[in-house]
Amino acid sequence: MQHAAAAVPAVSATGTAAFSRKYRAWLLFVLALTNALNLADRQSLAASAQAIKLDLALSDAQMGLVQGLAFAIFYSMLALPIARLAEHFSRTRIIATAVSIFGVMVCLCSRATSFWQLLLFRVGVGVGDAGIVPPVGSLIGDHYPGSRRASAMSVIWLGAPVGIVCGAMLGGWMAEHVSWRAAFVAVGAPGVIVAALAFLTLREPSRGMSDATVATVAAGPPPTMMEVLRFLWSKRSVRHLLVGCALAAISMNGIGQFFGQFLIRNYHIGFAAAGRILSVVAGCAMSGGMLLGGFGLDWAARRDKRWYSWGPALTLLLATPACVVGFNQPTVFSAASVLVFGHLMLFVYWTPTLALAQNMVAASMRASSTFVFNFIIGLVGLGLGPTAVGILSDRFARIAFLAGDYAALCPKGRPTPGATDALMQSCADASAAGLRHALTLMSLTFAWASLHYWLASRTLRRDLETHYVPPAHAA
Repeated sequence: MQHAAAAVPAVSATGTAAFSRKYRAWLLFVLALTNALNLADRQSLAASAQAIKLDLALSDAQMGLVQGLAFAIFYSMLALPIARLAEHFSRTRIIATAVSIFGVMVCLCSRATSFWQLLLFRVGVGVGDAGIVPPVGSLIGDHYPGSRRASAMSVIWLGAPVGIVCGAMLGGWMAEHVSWRAAFVAVGAPGVIVAALAFLTLREPSRGMSDATVATVAAGPPPTMMEVLRFLWSKRSVRHLLVGCALAAISMNGIGQFFGQFLIRNYHIGFAAAGRILSVVAGCAMSGGMLLGGFGLDWAARRDKRWYSWGPALTLLLATPACVVGFNQPTVFSAASVLVFGHLMLFVYWTPTLALAQNMVAASMRASSTFVFNFIIGLVGLGLGPTAVGILSDRFARIAFLAGDYAALCPKGRPTPGATDALMQSCADASAAGLRHALTLMSLTFAWASLHYWLASRTLRRDLETHYVPPAHAA
C-alpha cells in the first residue's frame, strides 16, 4: 500500500496542474462504476428477495436482517479503521482492495443454502463495501474545490441509478427465469474487473490539493479520531444533519429493500415485472434526485449556502405524503406513478449531505468526516431500516390475520401444508397488508428528518466558516 507522502504533488489549488481534466473524468467514471456495482447488488437482492424468502423459508424479519443489519454492522464498523488508513495511505489502493473483496463475497452469496450462510456472506459483502465510501469522499475533496464537490459526488452517484436499473431488472428476471443464485454471480463477477481498473489506472493526489490554503493543510499529522469527533460535534448544524440523514436513510433503505416484495404481494405480479417497475421507479428517481441535489443545490448555494440544508428539508417533507399515498394505491400503475415522485424527492438529500461532510472539515479530516456520516447512514439507515420494516411487517401481518394464530397457521408468511384455499388466501392477504402498513408507517420518518435539516440550516453558514485549530496551535 502506497503511503500518502508518495502522492503526486499538486502545484495549484484547483488541481489542474497535477491531474488533467481527462484523468479526473476517468476517476469519476471508475468511482461511478463502483457505485453502480454496489447498488446493483442491493437492488438485485431486493428484486429477488421474495424468491429467496420462499426458497430458503425465511420470515420477513429474517429477510430484514439479511438485507439490513448483517450487512450494515460490519459495513459501518470497519469503515472507521479504513477511514483512518485513508488519512495516511493510498486511497486508490484501498478502493481497489475493497471492490475485489466485494465481488468475491457477492458471488459466494449464490452458494447459500440456509439463513445463516446467507447472513454470513452478506456480512462479507458489507466488509467489501466498507472500504469504498471514506476514501472516495476524501479523493473528491482533494480533486475538487468546495463549490464543486456536490456536483462531483452527483456524477459518481449517477452510477447508482445505472446499478439500480441493471440490478433490479437482472435480479427479477433471473429469479423468474433462471434462479436467484445466478443473479449474485452476474453482479459479483464484474467487481473483480472494476477492482483491477482502479488498481492499475487511479493515482493518489496530494492532500488538500484543491483547497485555497494548500501550503498549510498538510502541516503536521492528521488529527486523531477523537479530535475529529469533537470538532464535528461542536457544530450544531452537524448534529442536526447527522440525525436528519439517519432518519431519512432508515426509511429509504427499508422501503428500497422491501419495495419489490410489496409489489409482488399486493399486486400479484411476477418477479421479472416487479424488477422492471423497481428499476424504473428507483432508477429514474435516484438519477433525478441526485442531479437536483448535486448540481441544483450547488447552483442555489452560490447565493446562500443554507440551500444545502433547505433543499433536503423541503424535498423530504414533500416525500412524506407522496410515499404514504403511493403505498395505498389500488393498482400497480397508480402506485408506481405516485411513488416515483416520492422517491425523486427523497433522493435529493443524499449528495448535499455528503458534500457537507467534506466542506465542514479540512483536508486532513475528510476521510474521517465521511466515515462519521457514512457510519450513521450505514449502521442506522442500512442496519435498522430493512430490519425494522421486516419486524413491523410480521407484526402487522399478525394483526391483519383474522382466521386464528398467524404464526401457527402461516409460519413465515406461508400457509401450513395441506391448507385450504381460503386459508392460503388469508395468509397471502395478511402478508401483503402487513408489509403495506409497515412501509406506510416508515414513510412518516421523512417528515421528522425534514425538521432536522431545517434546524441545521439555522447555524449552517457559521459552522461552515469555523475551521479546525490543532490543540498545539490553540494553546
